[in-house]
Amino acid sequence: MSEKSELLLNLSVLTDFRNTINSSPIFVNSEKHCHRYNLICTVMDRIDSAVKVLNEYGEQPKSEESFIMFLVYACMLKDGIYKLYENVFHKKPPCVDSSRYLSNVCKYSEAVFQNDDCPTDDVLFEYLRAMAFAHPYDTNHRNRRSFLDTGENHCCPWVIVSTPPILKIKNPVGIRIYSNKKEDGMTDVYISFDDLKAYVKSRYDLLANLNNWAILAVQEQNSEWIKSKINRNLSPIEILIEIDNILEERFDENYGIKTAIIDLNCTLSLEENNRSVEQYRNAIVSIVPELCDAIDCLDHEQIDKLIGKVVYSCPKTMHKMGYYQLEKIFSYLYVRSTEIDPLSNESWGLKQAHAFSQGFAKEWVTIDVNTMSYDEIKLLVRTACYLENMRQSGEKE
Repeated sequence: MSEKSELLLNLSVLTDFRNTINSSPIFVNSEKHCHRYNLICTVMDRIDSAVKVLNEYGEQPKSEESFIMFLVYACMLKDGIYKLYENVFHKKPPCVDSSRYLSNVCKYSEAVFQNDDCPTDDVLFEYLRAMAFAHPYDTNHRNRRSFLDTGENHCCPWVIVSTPPILKIKNPVGIRIYSNKKEDGMTDVYISFDDLKAYVKSRYDLLANLNNWAILAVQEQNSEWIKSKINRNLSPIEILIEIDNILEERFDENYGIKTAIIDLNCTLSLEENNRSVEQYRNAIVSIVPELCDAIDCLDHEQIDKLIGKVVYSCPKTMHKMGYYQLEKIFSYLYVRSTEIDPLSNESWGLKQAHAFSQGFAKEWVTIDVNTMSYDEIKLLVRTACYLENMRQSGEKE
């Protein structure tokens, strides 16, 4: 590979498409689009690999292996984009019948392309690919490959990268051809590597059309979603339930909202915890209007930010093993078993909850791991974390 100057393929074309796909869950979850999501991801990842390889090429390749590798990744790129294009638009790209980039090969190699009806760019590229690496021992006449006679077979002993100066061809590459119709001779087919690169770039740039499709799909879905408005006259917990339902319709499994609903509903078993829990619950209620605003403008990041400041609040300074205890409490305590195996994760989670209750938590709440439901234990843990974080940060309720 020679030293590269300007990159052949602009990575931002692929990056824009990937960002659009990742910007909305509809491509993963909606019935309209999910059937093509695996193909989209496959094509994007393959093209990402192809772009990295193809952009390493400056002028013409210096070895057979390098030229064949260029064709392999060029084929991977072109075929992937065509496959996705057909899946999305249910038709081949409009350039499929064009002869803009590779038609000069017919002038350079008249012994093979003898008639005036030069094949299209795609036909010429597929023929070059077949002879170079895909079907080098048996490439024959078929539909659109009219430059081969019926019954004629071509075989290719090698690709050409080291050539004498060829008139009117810049950076020539090619293939050597044997034909069963001309057993006593051989033919060299030459093409400008610059023309070949221009062809590959033109196919890569089709991604812009696919990105425009994806942008439109996101806009259309968002236009539907934004019609759903929250009834702000409901109680805070009813509003949170509506928010949860809307988020599920938008394929957003927001566990923070679900947790807030559980925490507002949970019954307390010890009256001494009422005051602290009320402060925590008031904090949840206080962000409800902003949550509604975020729902109305499809700002799901703001929802995460708002709910995170309360439900997932955590003090910066904690006792030793505090973070570990939190992890086990929220990982292992879901449904209390009738009989708890002392060697189980559940038992270990309860031990960590007890240990946590003896740290800063005891200044805010009382936790009885033997009698309380797991929802209540976790509510009290979150309450303690929220209030301790408020104290450490100097904020007031």
